[in-house]
Amino acid sequence: MVIVAITKNSFAQYSVDALRFSQSQNGSTARIKGLGNAGTAIGGDLSSISGNPAGLGFFTKSELSITPEFNYSQVNSNFFGTPTSKAQANNASTGTVNFNNASAVFYTRFNRPANEDKYSGLLSLNFGISYNRNSDFYENVNYGGTNTGSSITNYYKQLANADPNTFNDGSLQNFAFNEYLIDSIGHTSNGSIYRANVNAPTNQIVNTVRSGGQSSFDLSMGANFENKFYLGLGIGIKSLRYNATSVFTETGFQYIDKFNYSSQYKQDQTTKGTGFNASLGFIFKPVETLRIGGSITTPTWYTIDDSYSESLGTQYIGNKNYSDGPANYPLSYSLRTPLKLSGGVAVFFQQYGFLTADAEFMDYSSIHLDNSTTTAAGYTNDPSTYNSTNDNRDITSLYKSTVNLHVGGELKLNSSFALRGGYGIQGNPLKNTTYGDATKTASGGFGYRSGIYYFDVTYANVTSSQTVYPYVLSGSSALPSPYANLNRTYNNVFLTLGVRF
Repeated sequence: MVIVAITKNSFAQYSVDALRFSQSQNGSTARIKGLGNAGTAIGGDLSSISGNPAGLGFFTKSELSITPEFNYSQVNSNFFGTPTSKAQANNASTGTVNFNNASAVFYTRFNRPANEDKYSGLLSLNFGISYNRNSDFYENVNYGGTNTGSSITNYYKQLANADPNTFNDGSLQNFAFNEYLIDSIGHTSNGSIYRANVNAPTNQIVNTVRSGGQSSFDLSMGANFENKFYLGLGIGIKSLRYNATSVFTETGFQYIDKFNYSSQYKQDQTTKGTGFNASLGFIFKPVETLRIGGSITTPTWYTIDDSYSESLGTQYIGNKNYSDGPANYPLSYSLRTPLKLSGGVAVFFQQYGFLTADAEFMDYSSIHLDNSTTTAAGYTNDPSTYNSTNDNRDITSLYKSTVNLHVGGELKLNSSFALRGGYGIQGNPLKNTTYGDATKTASGGFGYRSGIYYFDVTYANVTSSQTVYPYVLSGSSALPSPYANLNRTYNNVFLTLGVRF
């Protein structure tokens, strides 16, 4: 989203998290990742457990695999169009090792009497179970520089002029007043009028550290009818964990008391949630060389516990230091993510390999937030503590539907060794495309099979860009709001080790 450093009590921040938690991907093996995640119509891969469950019908043996991964993220930034200096962008990268996928499928063949056609009707019914890591939130984001147009104290002033209780309500604007960053200069029937005690230019730096991810435990079954039509059904138990710490540091000159200062506005967020969804899919094989597949995945219904806090500290050079907070804003709420429709086709070239392509449709404006009568931990919650009207209005006005595209191919060099490549585009869910673009993934890898054992290796390069605003100044006479452009690059390596039995 476009706003990352706004207090939750003054801006509909939960709509930002709702989008973040709605953009998870299906878990998959290194083989499917090497195909650009185009797996809807292929079948016969353990990724079908959490993707198109109809693909389980292609298995003729039981199978299990594990897939560890290494993720390296790098975020390059500029502030007002000027690249962030190396000192300010220090450690704007992170590397993590995770367990991406563990899957097993159990083959069940239906035996028929000798006098019946053994290739008619229901031939097999296979069951699958898997653990999948669906998204990774780990990243360090650093940006900053000289702001010649405004100070964050202008934002504190804006909040104070809209709050008649700034003097004593323990809010961010109250903290700024206590620390002499803003002052009251008069009164109206609606309360005090405030000014900012700082003028531009100021030096501003934002340092954000994020961690966590989303995962699922999936149970699926897939049926094979006459080696022509395959039907599958699955359910998923979801969990999420998201942690973020952001510090906005500003240095400048406070002109009322005539002191240089350094001020730090800190935000901490810890979010946990659980949910569930279901999927239904098919694959039709009219001839041996062609497979057509489709699936529908229901929304995921989450119950989420969110703990958010903010604090402010200011040091006046040669004078006093001040510290306020943290102010805590705990909340439990429910989230419904979008429905996903997927379709795909795969063309096989005998023993030489195949080409495949998928398309997915998701409407992010259908995301819905609501209060919750229970917490994610199962305790009773007071639903009156949250009114989701503003968040849902923002979701409808800011987000849109997208089409995600995936293409890939596999070339078999012999019966044991295969090469793979793929490309994927995840559509931009923001209506205002100046705030970001599509996420693009290029992948490649290889696989080796020997008897009942196999392994697959995939490298994936993921790129995206985003524009963020650490604070937003509104009104006809508002000063310019600072912005930063973030260019993200993820370099990921996946290894799948498997066995058939």
